[in-house]
Amino acid sequence: MEKIKSILLTLLSLATIVGIAYGGIPTSPDSLEKWLTTQYSAKEKVTRLNFYVRDIFSTPTPTIVGVAKANTTSSSPTSFGQVAVLDDPVTVGPEPGSKIIGQAGGIFALASLEETSLYMTFTIVFTDGEYKASTLSFSGHNAYLTPLRQISIVGGTGVFAFARGVTSVSTVWSNSSGDAVFQYNSVVLHY
Repeated sequence: MEKIKSILLTLLSLATIVGIAYGGIPTSPDSLEKWLTTQYSAKEKVTRLNFYVRDIFSTPTPTIVGVAKANTTSSSPTSFGQVAVLDDPVTVGPEPGSKIIGQAGGIFALASLEETSLYMTFTIVFTDGEYKASTLSFSGHNAYLTPLRQISIVGGTGVFAFARGVTSVSTVWSNSSGDAVFQYNSVVLHY
């Protein structure tokens, strides 16, 4: 039994070394810690991304659904207290039928008494293209009616491991049903 255990540990160590050597980021806590110590001196990269996120309300399967609201939300001019979840498609262009490269999933709350603004926290999971299987996580204040606003990039996985940065968001198009297309211009720092 001890010999089998020794062989398995050796194979696991070799798999970890091979994964790291070929650019993979280890997933076990011990190997991740070891990998991090070797990455400290690695040069940080800057990646600029441009993509589009679509809110869809006008179909039988909307991509944003309200899940809670305060007793006073309906009388608030800013819908203060409304909470919703989202699962929006992420596309390469703003036009209908543009190639989907990911999904933006998360939660937001209308969180201001003075303006229509959201507190958002969501993650984009890239499902196609050069960043497939990587993620970027966003969090922050989104003054929805402002022409250009910024949201923090607070993390990521895969290609975007240990990401941080800022994304500028602008509304490309919206209609009275609530459907909208948003452009995200992001600057991402990662290793």
